[in-house]
This record gives sequence, structure tokens and C-alpha cells, in this order.
Amino acid sequence: MKTKTIILTMGILSFLFGCKEENRYKDKHGNEIIEKGDETYIIPAEYEKSGEKYKIFLRNETDKPVSIKDKFTLQPNEEKIFEFVDTDSILFNIGPKIYFGDTGLEVEDKKGELAGIGGEYWKKYKVPDDVEYGFVIVPSGEGDMPTE
Repeated sequence: MKTKTIILTMGILSFLFGCKEENRYKDKHGNEIIEKGDETYIIPAEYEKSGEKYKIFLRNETDKPVSIKDKFTLQPNEEKIFEFVDTDSILFNIGPKIYFGDTGLEVEDKKGELAGIGGEYWKKYKVPDDVEYGFVIVPSGEGDMPTE
């Protein structure tokens, strides 16, 4: 009986002292953002494709040109703002994909070559307020998605 009490007490104490302060809010697209310590989680809002247009900011921070299939090529240190329809996809010649799925904007990036931007980086790159999404193309492994 004492062992169970000790284990239960240790579990409760580790939970209480291991908890980090949590900040929750919704972005302009209805997604719930949870910031807990150094980690950020997004609970996407339900999304229905409607043909709506969004402005996207892209910047290439690699030393190679990157092509967005059937659209344009970004040279090193070049940036571009363009309209993106929610029924379309952005396919990069280096592998990543950006598209609207069941829960809104989704990214496939197996090699970690895209970093979503916001906050201080939004200001650093001087992204206009009317832009809805921003991404930076970075060297493999430096993006948001974990590499496999």
C-alpha cells in the first residue's frame, strides 16, 4: 500500500512541477494556437474549399534557385508575394508541397526545407499586413518539419 501511495504522490508532483504555462488564442483563420514553453501547437479549424484567394509570402534563403512548378522561380535571397487559391497547390522542385486540405493550409515537407514565419520574422521580412501566410525556404533540416 505504501508503494502505491509513494508512486501516486511522485506522479502527481512530477505532473505539477513539469507543467509549463500555456497561452491559447485563435488566429484570423479560426485555428486555435497553443503556446506551451518553447513549443507551439495548432488545432486547425474545419475548412471547406471555396475558391477563395489568399496572399502568400515566400523567401528563398538558400544558395540555389528554387522553382515553384508552373508558377515562378525564386533566386537566392529573393522573395515574392503572390495570390494562392485554396483549390490549388504549390509544388516546389525541391520536394515540399503547400495545399489546402480538410483542416486548412497544410504543408508536406519531409526534408525540413520550409519554415513558417510569424511574429518577429513577419516584421524582419517586412511582410505586409494583408498577407495571410508566410514561409521561408531554408537548407534541408532547418525547417519546421522534423526530418526523417
